[in-house]
Order: sequence, then structure tokens, then C-alpha cells
Amino acid sequence: MLKKRRFLVTIVALLLLVPMLSACGEPQVPASTPVTNTGATPGAASEVTVSMKDNKYEPAEITVAAGSTVKWTNTEARKHTVTADDNAYKSGDMAKDAVFSRKFDTPGTFGYYCEFHGSPGSGMAGKIIVTAGGGGEPTPAVADNTPTQPAADTPTVLVVAPTATVEVAQATATAEPAKAAGSVRFKDDAQKTDQAIIAIGSLPERPAGKAQYAWLVNGSTGASASLGRITPDASGGLKINFSTPGKENLLALYDAFKVTNEELEVTPAVPSSDMVLSGQLPPKALVHIRHLLVSFDATPNKIGLEVGLLAEVDKVNEHAKLMRDTQAAGNLAGVKLHAEHLVNIIEGAKGPNFGDLNKDGKSTNPGDGWGLLQNGDQLGYLQGSKDHAELAATTADATDDIKLHAGHVGITVDNVSGWVTSIRDKALEALKAGDTAASAPIVAEIVKLGNQALNGVDLSGEGQILPVPGSGGALTSYQHAQLMAAIPVGGGNAATPPTAVAPTQAPVAEASPTTAPQDGGGSGVTIDMLDFEFGKAPAVKVGTTITWVNKGNAPHTATADNNAFDSGTLRKDQSFSFTVKSAGELKYYCALHGGPDGQGMAAVISVQP
Repeated sequence: MLKKRRFLVTIVALLLLVPMLSACGEPQVPASTPVTNTGATPGAASEVTVSMKDNKYEPAEITVAAGSTVKWTNTEARKHTVTADDNAYKSGDMAKDAVFSRKFDTPGTFGYYCEFHGSPGSGMAGKIIVTAGGGGEPTPAVADNTPTQPAADTPTVLVVAPTATVEVAQATATAEPAKAAGSVRFKDDAQKTDQAIIAIGSLPERPAGKAQYAWLVNGSTGASASLGRITPDASGGLKINFSTPGKENLLALYDAFKVTNEELEVTPAVPSSDMVLSGQLPPKALVHIRHLLVSFDATPNKIGLEVGLLAEVDKVNEHAKLMRDTQAAGNLAGVKLHAEHLVNIIEGAKGPNFGDLNKDGKSTNPGDGWGLLQNGDQLGYLQGSKDHAELAATTADATDDIKLHAGHVGITVDNVSGWVTSIRDKALEALKAGDTAASAPIVAEIVKLGNQALNGVDLSGEGQILPVPGSGGALTSYQHAQLMAAIPVGGGNAATPPTAVAPTQAPVAEASPTTAPQDGGGSGVTIDMLDFEFGKAPAVKVGTTITWVNKGNAPHTATADNNAFDSGTLRKDQSFSFTVKSAGELKYYCALHGGPDGQGMAAVISVQP
């Protein structure tokens, strides 16, 4: 693919006869100084270069005339993006020496940021001030929304595409995305990823003389599993928990979902072409998501990387507890046996310390030998999981939700890596202990670290384990790998919507979206969405309008447990409102960082008559 891209870039450059190398000698401007584009005729359009270096844009603020083109170049090994605060354009992931360009024709102030290292207005962020320019009528905005990734042995080349082609890409990039109708999320029931939870907020109206059926579908083979005839629930939506009789891994079999209209008198064997709702996981990203959750060729028994990660960390936690029990019984030999087990599980069969560490003449390993840490030519479950989450996120068809949860997998893998490495080091210390008294504090620390590696750490003290540094463990990592596999469901044959609605539970309190307070005895209440927690809300009365405002840097949603409302993804300073219509407990959560029934970022509001 790289050779093909290099070839195409070369051909296009020759055809367009663009003097590519003239930009290489542009002077660098100190990052601390806002830049006015003084290198051209005052008021005239020109080109300005912004470098990406040390997690900063240099210069971070520039002033240009309308009609000017801004060119960003990533000069370091870290990946970056150029993402507009209002999502009007996105560069996608930019590796070292990648280039992204955009033409600015409208006067105004335009903020942008790096999705990896910043957010609108903070962290790695920048600003472009466009002044009214002279020299004729404005031209349509031109954006090259695909960064050019040069080969390591090829000079950096910026290819300027024909205006008509890029105008189409710009129109697509700025189009308002369709609102997701719901989602299909996979979870564990009796086996791994053997249950699909379907949650649709509102089913389309059924035509007269027709029945509606739901299906899981394999997008490549067309194979399907009928979820049966469906009817709306009391809220007009749909909730199904589906497992096959054989409890197979559903993600291995299916990657798409459909709701179709069918004839009343016939039970269909396959879905018709009269499709009213649909969704499908992007095929390129799906390859690596399946590596995480279904199968990976290099692992023992070809188990998925995140599946193996969770299983091996569970064994670490188990043997930490067994070490604690032998310590309590005064059994030093037992302590050293489990210390050997811990080192061998964590390091893998090709690890530097693997073997008969307690010198009892036997090398025992309760693990599968592939190791949590990289060992020899074995990648290990930690690095393997992180690598394939990133590979899924960097495919050309990866959705924003896949990218988001892949990032969460990376963070939690780093957490677990730190904890299990400490366990390995402590276990090596325990092997040197001369008596149980000397081993006692070491064992206590190993038990603590084992629990953290599996279950994570509640940093806030409020029962929340989050995919943030120092909090999420192996369980959280596995959950967010499964969230990468959530199928957003939209209308008919439309493309997969960008935002998934998480599955929900039975209705408790009804609510309806609104943009202003409604009459009914209630008043307005505002709840801030902070970084991974909701602000506290007082008890409210029926008729109260509740407004959520995202005050954090991360995106969030306000999603009802009963599927009565969903805000969609709210970025910083965006808000969503609804008016409560019935009394009871109104449970809600962030679909990106929590789950129903109080999981992660979640809250409850008491609604009084």
C-alpha cells in the first residue's frame, strides 16, 4: 500500500507540475510570537506554514488574509491531528513528515487542536485569525483533508489537488452527521462476547400489512441470524438481549445489524431488501477489533489479545491471593512457589527470569506462556492489545467512537503494565526472603497491586473506575475493547452514523428532549459534565427542564438508562436539555465513559411528583 501511495503521489505531482520543493526553505517563527502573514503583499492571500513539535503548534496563533492557505507539517515522531473546534475539518492521524493543508476564505477567528494531545482551547491547540483580504471575489474554501504520508526515503512532497475534487471532500467533511437511532453492543454472558444488546430509541413506523424483523448480519458473507419479529415498547423503542443457542462469539459471526419490513403471513429466513434501520462496523477497523476480542494467530489457541490479557491478569490476581493465604499460614515455601507463578505468568515462557525460581526442581507456570510483557519474539498480551487497538483506530474507516475507545484501551493497558511489572519485581524480592516476617510487607503490596491490575483504582472515592491514567485496569480495558465493537444504528441504508447510543435498561422515569423549560410546575436545573463525572443535582419535580453542559475537555453524553433520551456526543461547552414527565428515579450515564445502573460515569436524579 505504501509503495502504491508513493507511486500515485509521484504521478500526480508530475501531472500538476507543482514546484514542490519551494516551501522547504521557509523561515521558522518562534512559537511564543503570534504571526501575521507579512511575507506577502499586505491584504493578499498567501501560504503560511505551521510546524507540529513537542506537542505544540509553532506558531500557535497566526493572522492571515482571506484566501490564504495554512499548511501544517508534523516534524516529530509523535502522531498529531489538526481538528477544527467546530469539526469543520479534520486531518486524520498525521505521522512524522505528514502534511495537511486548508484554505481559509472567510474572515473570522478559527480554533483547532490535536485530538491526541489537546482539546478546543487547551493543551495542544492553535488559532487562525483571518482578516478581510483584497484582490477580487472570494473563492470557495479548499481543503486537503487527507494528510500526505511520505516514505522515509522520499523527500516531503505536498500535492495540491484540483479544486473541484477537494470541494467535494470539503462538502462531505462539513455535512451534518445523521443522528444515531441506537446501537448494538456486545458483552459477555456465558462465554466471551456471546451476547448482543440491541437498544433503539425510536422504531420507524411499520407500514400497513407488514411486520418488522431484526437481524444480525455478516457483512462479508451475507449470513444472518434472526432476532425475531419486533414491536415497539412503551417508549416506542426496542430493547433485545440476544444470544445464540450455542453461545458462540457473536463478533466472530456478525458485524452488521438490520431492521426490515417483511410480509405478515410469512416468517422470513433471510432479511428482505426493505430495510428501515441498519448499521455496520467498518471492515478495515473490524480486522483489528476481532484480533482483540475474537482471535489472533500468534497467541496460544489463537485467543483474542484482550481476552488473553484479562485471563492472565485474573490469574495474577488469583495467585497474589494464594500467596497471601500461604503467608498467613506461615508457609514460606508456599509464598515462594506463588512468587514463581507470578513471575512466570507475567514474563511469559521466553522472559528473562522465567523458570524454576524457587529451586524446587520444577518450573511451573499457571499462565499460557505467551506472557503479559513482551518476551523474546512473543509480543505479550499488553503490547499486543495496545498495538491492535491503535491499528484499529488508525484505519481509514475508523469511526470517532472506535478511536475514542481505542485510546481508552491504550491508557488502561499502560496502567496494567505498570502494575504487573511492579508485581513481577516484588515477587522476585519475595523469592529472596529468609522468613515469613520478611516476606509479609512484600506480599501485602503484591495483593494490593494484583487487585489494581484486574479491577482498577477508584481515584475519586466515589466508586468510579475510569479509563484514565492510574484508574482503569484489565476489566476496564476489556470493556472498552468491546465498546470499540459497538455497531451504531441509523436509518435505512444510510452510512453508519458516527455516534453510538449505549444499551439501556427498563424505563423508570420518562423524559423528552426540549430546548427550553416547559410549564408544569418545574423549573430549570443545570448539571455540569466534568472530566469523567457529573455534577451533583438536587431532587427535581415533574416538569423540570434539566440541562447538561459539558465543562470538561473530554467528550461526553447524557444517556438515560431507560433509553428515553440521548444527547449524542457533547464536546466542550455544548449542552443538551430535556423535560422530566414522570416521577421516579431518573438514571443516566455517559455512553463513552460509563454504563447503565451506575457503571463508571453515571448518576441518578430523584424526580418528585
